[in-house]
Amino acid sequence: MAIDIADKKRFLTWLITHEFFVRREVSWILNYLLTHEAILKNVHFVENAQHTPRGISVRSSSVSDQSMTLYIDNRTYKDSDQIFHEIRFNWKNPLYLECIFPEAWDNPLYVAVLEDNKFYKWNDHLDEAMVGRVDAYFKQNALDNQIQQLYQEIDQALEQGNQEQFLTLTQQVKELLNQKEVLQ
Repeated sequence: MAIDIADKKRFLTWLITHEFFVRREVSWILNYLLTHEAILKNVHFVENAQHTPRGISVRSSSVSDQSMTLYIDNRTYKDSDQIFHEIRFNWKNPLYLECIFPEAWDNPLYVAVLEDNKFYKWNDHLDEAMVGRVDAYFKQNALDNQIQQLYQEIDQALEQGNQEQFLTLTQQVKELLNQKEVLQ
């Protein structure tokens, strides 16, 4: 999915005007990207830029004193002149830009341009605790749905006066409620 250049420009403009960087060269480079649409169309805003073939990570001063890092094939560069020349001379190649600043996920301009990093999928790197919580959630949700379905069937059995079916369904609900209690 291609992100609109106008959205990229809006975000970069906001970033330059609202965030401060330890080194002023970061703002200069971001302004350079902002004013060169041919380069900007090849810029992809991602997380974990260090896992891309050609990525830059910029950090606001409120997050880190390390303003900018360029990653090319598992090598890192911190010199702003070197980073600028890499962008300028290889403008036709994809550039993956990571912007780290406070409350980034609350910023609609940032979220509008953020793309999934195809070199580092977030869901391939979940810790075991998170996987356990997600599994528990889905099991809990499935049990809730089964219980609701049984309640509807119990209502029908009551309306029809079917005592045998009512007792069977009630027993099934009790078993599911016990399972639900164990999951919590």
